[in-house]
Amino acid sequence: MERRHLNRTRVSFKSELIARHMRYSGLIENLSENNLCMSIKPPKTPLTIPEGMTFIVKFEGSRGDTHELQCKVVRPYKISPGKPVTDVGMEIIKRPQEYLDFLKTLKK
Repeated sequence: MERRHLNRTRVSFKSELIARHMRYSGLIENLSENNLCMSIKPPKTPLTIPEGMTFIVKFEGSRGDTHELQCKVVRPYKISPGKPVTDVGMEIIKRPQEYLDFLKTLKK
């Protein structure tokens, strides 16, 4: 477990999880070159995010720069209305060079 978090940078970026007609807002809590963890606000109806599902995660960096990452769910949760915010672990499938450059600025 400790090894998994070794290269992650703790952040708090407002974000959106987008897939087809679904759109959920939340916060990215930590990220790395290959992974990120996002907390999703409880929706009005129950939501199940299956393992392996792909999403676009859109977020704004600390300098106002916008990033879009294609991600695959690796740690899914069933999210129920009225329950506390739930974390979803994701693998970043496509890492644009702009994102990698942005990540380097966070580690400085």
